[in-house]
Amino acid sequence: MPNISKYISVYIIVIATLVAVFINGCSATNQTGQSGIMTGNRIGNLAQDFNLHTTDGREIKLSDYRGQNVILNFWATWCGPCRYEMPFFQAVQEKWDKSGVIVLAIATMDDPDSVRSYAKVYNLKFTIPVDVMGNVAKKYGISGMPTTFFIDQEGIITSVRIGPFITQEEIEDMMKSFDIADNSTP
Repeated sequence: MPNISKYISVYIIVIATLVAVFINGCSATNQTGQSGIMTGNRIGNLAQDFNLHTTDGREIKLSDYRGQNVILNFWATWCGPCRYEMPFFQAVQEKWDKSGVIVLAIATMDDPDSVRSYAKVYNLKFTIPVDVMGNVAKKYGISGMPTTFFIDQEGIITSVRIGPFITQEEIEDMMKSFDIADNSTP
């Protein structure tokens, strides 16, 4: 007669494995948003919302900018390539402001006072939220900086760039995914 306790042990292991697979499968990184579109950090996903404080102390959420095209840049004051591209983002913000393009440059793993000083010295006027602990960067899967997401008026990620922009024109070329008319200021 076979050992029944051996079969029961195997049965319990199989059931426990199936339950673990089911639970893990239901807790995926991407979630379905209100509109049925997947929320995540990939092109075609609804960009994940976040709450951060800016260098001037305002609390903002990404969803506050729904209806506008957002260039979401992850950078740091200690990152050389990030510092190199900051003037290009300032020029884009000034040129495209009237066309509904907003630059949000999230200072990641940085001290708010350092970011504030840096923005003042380099005359950066766009919105700079500070992600002191890197939680938003982690949420977006940032593995290197700079990384830039282009998010359309509906909140959908239209393109992503990992690494620095070498010219302002490179940023504007990526903005073609926004489907906007050139109403930029002269």
